[in-house]
Amino acid sequence: MAITLKGMTWDHPRGLDSILHSNTLLESEIGVTIAWQARSLLAFGDQPVAEFYKDCDLMIIDHPHVPDAVHNRTVLPLDELLSADELNSLQRTSVGQSHTSYEYQGKQWALAIDSAAQVSAFRPDRAERSPIYWSEVLELAKSGTALWPHKPVDAFSTFATLMAQREAPLGGTETFIEKKEAAEVLEFMIELAGLVPDICLTSNPIDAAELLASNDKYAHAICMYGYSNYARAGFRANRLMYDDLPSFDGLASGSQLGGAGIAISSASTNPQLAAQVAYLLCSPEIQSTSYVNAGGQPGNLVAWKSTQANLLTNYFFANTLRSLERAWVRPRILGWPEVQFASSQIIHRILSEKKFVVGDLDAIESTYEEHIKEAR
Repeated sequence: MAITLKGMTWDHPRGLDSILHSNTLLESEIGVTIAWQARSLLAFGDQPVAEFYKDCDLMIIDHPHVPDAVHNRTVLPLDELLSADELNSLQRTSVGQSHTSYEYQGKQWALAIDSAAQVSAFRPDRAERSPIYWSEVLELAKSGTALWPHKPVDAFSTFATLMAQREAPLGGTETFIEKKEAAEVLEFMIELAGLVPDICLTSNPIDAAELLASNDKYAHAICMYGYSNYARAGFRANRLMYDDLPSFDGLASGSQLGGAGIAISSASTNPQLAAQVAYLLCSPEIQSTSYVNAGGQPGNLVAWKSTQANLLTNYFFANTLRSLERAWVRPRILGWPEVQFASSQIIHRILSEKKFVVGDLDAIESTYEEHIKEAR
């Protein structure tokens, strides 16, 4: 009889169906099945790991939550549960910095089961390609055919992406933001916000993908985390095609890295076995087969380069890989989720009001000073 472990993931086919459909392989390989629960996308981004770790063996988490999870002793270091060869093999085949984004204080706290970054999408029946430059984005927005989801957390993501593209990444110096570049970025975001539909102010990437796939009025969506599900035949009425993120130089750099990692709860009664499950779920064998076939978006480069995976997803992986490889990684600093949340509220208000003052830059800066709990 198979051993059953408990897991927590997030509620979307990309986060749930992908791992549910891998249970058969896990059972045949090591005699284990996972009873998965799922929380909302919002909870995935905002909910501290300490609120649910006690009921889990395995947890799908966002990398900015790693420091908080470590300091609250809710996760176990994988360096003590997997061999160096196993960890090195996953690092070598990671998509961009997906694997290293879960490193903190010299240890590995999760494995990159899922990779994502801000990219673009378009309707191939309505447009020939995605915009390469931000100047093109503005022209498309003026035509009324473009979407840009910017509810608070996504407004922050775009702000962070644009700051990285301006070579002034958040937290890259002794200050949280370079105010000159931040003012330029906010002016650009205000201009764009004034050109896209009002619904974008309360939309996330899933909302934008749903609207793009269902409404013939729109042809493009930009600065949205990629969801390969919408590029698959039959997922929605109209199939999307994804491409690199727009940029100022055409090189698709600076996209804020997202994705998801699989961590081992410190409350697990069988952490060694849970770690083997995590390793197998992130291995090329599962990531390239059951995981991607069931709607997953792998963290493993072998799957991203798989011909089968690309045929299945309208070349989602091949078309966006450059953005992933050139992505910007948020700092793993204790208190970062609070900084992100507080900053996002200010940035979203600015976009809603279509204006900002110097004091708003000070307010964004102060979120870092208020919430960061460790020396950089």
